[in-house]
Amino acid sequence: MDSIWEFKGLHEFRSYIHRLADAMFFALPAWGIRRKKWLFPYICIVTLYLLANVWYYRNYGTIMPLTSFLLVQNLSTIGNSVLFSLRWIDLLLILPPLVFMIGYRYNQIIQRKKHRGGELFKKQKLAAILCLITLSIIIGQDYVFARCYAVYQHPIYRYKTEPMVGMREYGIVNFWISQFTLLKGCTKEEIKDAGRFIEISKQRRADTQLVTSHNKNLIIILTESLCAWPINLTIDGTEVTPYLNSLTRDTTVLSFMKVLPQIKDGRSSDAQLLINTGLLPLNSGATSVIYGSSNTYPSLPKALKKKGYVSIILTCDNKTVWNQEAAARNYGFDRFYERMDNGHMRPESDYYLFTNSLPILQKLHQPFYAQLVTFSGHDPIETEFESSLRQADIPNRKVMNYLIITQYVDHCIQEFITSLRDAGLYDNSIIVIVGDHDSIISRNLYEGRPERSLEDRFIPLFILNAPLKAETDKVIAQSDIYPSLLDLMGLADYPFPGLGESVFRNLCNCAVNWDGKWVGDNTDDSVRQARFEMWRISDILLRSNFFEGKEF
Repeated sequence: MDSIWEFKGLHEFRSYIHRLADAMFFALPAWGIRRKKWLFPYICIVTLYLLANVWYYRNYGTIMPLTSFLLVQNLSTIGNSVLFSLRWIDLLLILPPLVFMIGYRYNQIIQRKKHRGGELFKKQKLAAILCLITLSIIIGQDYVFARCYAVYQHPIYRYKTEPMVGMREYGIVNFWISQFTLLKGCTKEEIKDAGRFIEISKQRRADTQLVTSHNKNLIIILTESLCAWPINLTIDGTEVTPYLNSLTRDTTVLSFMKVLPQIKDGRSSDAQLLINTGLLPLNSGATSVIYGSSNTYPSLPKALKKKGYVSIILTCDNKTVWNQEAAARNYGFDRFYERMDNGHMRPESDYYLFTNSLPILQKLHQPFYAQLVTFSGHDPIETEFESSLRQADIPNRKVMNYLIITQYVDHCIQEFITSLRDAGLYDNSIIVIVGDHDSIISRNLYEGRPERSLEDRFIPLFILNAPLKAETDKVIAQSDIYPSLLDLMGLADYPFPGLGESVFRNLCNCAVNWDGKWVGDNTDDSVRQARFEMWRISDILLRSNFFEGKEF
């Protein structure tokens, strides 16, 4: 765990003390359970918990929220991601509990022969009490003396803003405590603070319409794990994304290659939250799972409904994954089409998604808003797709697999755009192609660099048939897409303009990740601080159900 979670080098003494507390906490049942038949299953559960967090960290760079363990319906879609996370070194996590169980079983046999079972349990009970007292002292002092700390050193603050820093300093038990504090809701002062932030943001924004009223369809292709770095990449004479490359050269197309993804624990479902509501995801947990069914949301579908639009989602996933259908209904979508790839969930899924979606779009009453969620790029697995990239000089096989699948996705998108033209839908539609989030295969792996920067994570945004122009070489945030779509669709006067900035108005040229890391050339501290503050404000808006009772 030290090497995987990179514990060393940061407040080492505090880190060791809290890992000792974690160890004592996990050991309590070994000391205190009299019915020892429950001990081995317990040890297996703890081991699986630690392994799950190792694999989660390798994919997402943070610890797994407790609420994510309830998402059993997502297992079918993340199986390959788990396989890619496995390492031989993980066996070192399995070895200690295995040795312990063998040794413990042997010790039980010896004690029974000596008829000392009852005496042994009394000693174990005393040890459990001592463990519990020590654990309480270690954990309790973090909160008893919390007022002596600077705010940023408080355990709860650490886990909310920098989960892995909090994990390294304060350990797993404190992480669980911080998770439970999220269930208490928000204080009145926090809610007032969020309200003030929104009012100030509204005053800064002009609600003047940038386009004349129109009834063009809106088609968003939310592309699974599509990164910006393979676009315009040529390897040994082979273009990875020839169609998307052509869009970057088309002067009628807006091509943003520096979009920072701002998804968090909800992954693809967070991307849908960002694009459709203009809100950033929760500090911890999948927003669509925790608040997808219960909260009131301002949204793009609700704004378009006032103009007579029908809104639908078409996805390869099962509707229960990420609680998608319930969240979509709450966002204002009229219909949810699941399993559009006939339920296969495979690298070829995008072909079936686009093929099966076209007849539905042709029958829809116009104007409509259709969001198509692709799947093929989900995992960089071995495929049978024909590609000259197989003969190219790509040392990392997983990188090669990702590029081959990206090439296939590029071809599927091109075929879909062609089919829209043939069906007579293209000219009357604004078409948006955007990555939902970055891939586990990032540019640093292709270039052989160990560290991944924010620039390595950029996703692309293409807007076809856009009635507006904008600078496209700036850094923008994923939260900027929602207000930009409002401008494109003539909805600038919608009551909630989102937390981001429209690319057709004031481009900040900077974006901030949930951990406070920045990318972009804007060095204005007030701008950066306001953009970072959005994360805290959005978390309050979601946890307090701020928009309940408001008309959208």
